[in-house]
Amino acid sequence: MKKILFLMLFVASNLILAQNIVFEQVALKVKPGSGGQVLDLIDGFYGKIDKPEGVYITLYAVNFKADDIQATHFLTFSGSVEGLAKLREIRSGDKYLLYNSNMLRHSEITSISAGATIMRMNVDKASQPIAQIWRWRVEDPAAFGNEFTDLIKSFPQLGYLSLGQFTHGTSSKGESHYVFTTHENYGAALSWGPKTQSQQQAFLKFQKATSKYSNFLGSATMSNIKTW
Repeated sequence: MKKILFLMLFVASNLILAQNIVFEQVALKVKPGSGGQVLDLIDGFYGKIDKPEGVYITLYAVNFKADDIQATHFLTFSGSVEGLAKLREIRSGDKYLLYNSNMLRHSEITSISAGATIMRMNVDKASQPIAQIWRWRVEDPAAFGNEFTDLIKSFPQLGYLSLGQFTHGTSSKGESHYVFTTHENYGAALSWGPKTQSQQQAFLKFQKATSKYSNFLGSATMSNIKTW
């Protein structure tokens, strides 16, 4: 009985239902040679504000991407609904207008999307340097979530992992859900994938089952440049 209780507590500590965690993602197409200026501008504004508690701001550089992604960088804001609402109030005024004007001299905003995290685990690994995101258009969210839960039982991730949904700013392809994970280094990202026979079977089961009611829309691999 004690062993069963321990296992239940272990699972609960590593798998967190997090419907109150939301995000906003700004896709940037940075001009060649302007990466340093963009980082300095973001750091000069967001590094000096009184950021709401629990809000994280991360600048990613895109390493690999699907053909429909124009962005070279992603600027991501994440936290509670209340935290992002407070941050939105800070993102105004003369200083923000000057920051935004300077940013547009070095980059172009190609899209802005927002969404919410449904499930996440290994939250202490969220700041690892390499991240990957996969996107789907899902017609049966409940079935997709159940299949994903079964998958990670057989194919556990070493880094941060989250399943979430897009709620604003989706493209004409209709992406509705995403999976986001992190890796400790570039090599770990390149070698990611099911290794054992049971993991491969679980992965194939997930693909076969979810293909009945979802379409995979592509992925991207990114490097974490800085988190504020």
